[in-house]
Amino acid sequence: MKARYKVIVDEFASAIRAGMLLPGTRLPTHRALSAEKHMSLATATRVYAELEAMGLVSGETGRGTFVREISLPAGLGLDQHAVASDVLDLNFNYPSLPDQSERLRDAMRQLTTSGDLASLMRYQPHAGRQSDRETIATWLNCTGLNTSADDVLIVNGAQHGLSIAVMGLLKPGDVVAVDALTYPGFKALASLYHLELVAIPASASGPDLTALRHICQRRRLRAVYTMPTLHNPLGWVMNNAQRRELALIARTFDLLIIEDAAYAFLIRRPPPPLATYAPERTVYVTGFAKSIATGLRVGAVVCPAGMRIALERAIRATTWNTPL
Repeated sequence: MKARYKVIVDEFASAIRAGMLLPGTRLPTHRALSAEKHMSLATATRVYAELEAMGLVSGETGRGTFVREISLPAGLGLDQHAVASDVLDLNFNYPSLPDQSERLRDAMRQLTTSGDLASLMRYQPHAGRQSDRETIATWLNCTGLNTSADDVLIVNGAQHGLSIAVMGLLKPGDVVAVDALTYPGFKALASLYHLELVAIPASASGPDLTALRHICQRRRLRAVYTMPTLHNPLGWVMNNAQRRELALIARTFDLLIIEDAAYAFLIRRPPPPLATYAPERTVYVTGFAKSIATGLRVGAVVCPAGMRIALERAIRATTWNTPL
C-alpha cells in the first residue's frame, strides 16, 4: 500500500500537470500543509522535497514554495517532463549543487550593487562590452586558450554561439562532418539552415580520423563540428595526437572547425583546445548553462579576426547584443 505522504505528492503532481495549480502559485507553508493534512512537519517537508526533486516546485528561503513552469511550446523537439525522485533522468544536464540557488541569488544581488548598470539602458556593441569581453578572455585563458578580448564575442549561451557560427560562416547546402553520435542541438541547426551532415565513425577514444580523411577525399566538406573535450553523449576526451591530426586534416582540406566546449570545464587537466592547434580556422564555443545555471543564457565565441565581422552580423540579426 502506498505511503500517505506519497498519495499527497501524487495529488499535488497531478494538479500541477493538469494545470489546476498554475506556474507561480504559492503553495501552503510547511506548517500550514502539516495542519491541513494532519501530518508531522517533517512529513510535510518531505512532500515538498519530493515535489522539488521532481522539478514541479521550487522553494525559496524566506518566501515559500512555488509551482514551477514545466510546459514547453509544441514543436521544440524536447521531451521535458517531471520524473519520480527515484528515477535518473538523462534527458537534460543541469548544474547540481545543494545550495546552488542561494549561491546564484547572492551573485545576482552583488551584480545589482556594482558595475555600470546605467549602460544597460543603452544598446551595447554586438560583440559585448569591452570590459565584459576582457573578463571572459581572462577566464578562458585559464582553461588553456591563448586569447584576448578582441577575439571574444559574447552570445546568449553556447547554442546561440553555434547558431551564429552556422549563420555567419556556412551556406545552405554546405557539407559538415559530425560525429556519428552528436549533439542534437547542432543537428537541429543543420536541419534549419539546410546543411548536409556526414557522420564520422566513432572509435573507442574519439572520432575515426582516418575515416574523416577518406571522407574529405571523396566529398567537398566545408566544416567539421566536434566536441573534443568531454563529448556529448559518448564522454570521450581527444588526446593531443588526435587534436594535432584533426587540425592537420582541417588545414589540408581547408575545413572550418566548430569546437563545442560546453562540458570542457568538467575535466580537471584537459588537453589544449583545438583552437590552439588551428587558431586561424577554429570557432571555439562555450557557455555557462552547464556550469552555473541553465537559465543564465550567457556564452562566448572565440574566433579568428577574419571571421569576426560575419559573426557580429549574425549576432545583430538574432539578438543585437547579449543582455549583460
